[in-house]
Amino acid sequence: MKTIYRAADILEAHIVCGMLNAEGIEAEVAGFYQQGAVGQLAPQDFARVMLLDERDEDRAERLIADYEQRDPDPPGQHEQSSEEGAPEAEESSRLAWWLVIAALVVLVVSWGMS
Repeated sequence: MKTIYRAADILEAHIVCGMLNAEGIEAEVAGFYQQGAVGQLAPQDFARVMLLDERDEDRAERLIADYEQRDPDPPGQHEQSSEEGAPEAEESSRLAWWLVIAALVVLVVSWGMS
């Protein structure tokens, strides 16, 4: 086994390992329990992705290089999407109230006809 990637934390190690496994490259995460033993301290290089078959090393390195070059969502993008969704949520809430009122009116009218 060979260390192919040193992750910032255990979550990132699992993401990279899963990505490699999805491409048919056998890998596993090492250092999972060591990181838990130190609690809230810095990970200190515990989270590693280990390559089980060294013949896959070149392909794994290319995949990891592609992963590292990806840009995360620009800051504030999630905030914008939630602000844009607010009018839709307000409209849905308003519609729900109108449906409740309509159901009550139908109930009162049908009760009065009995």
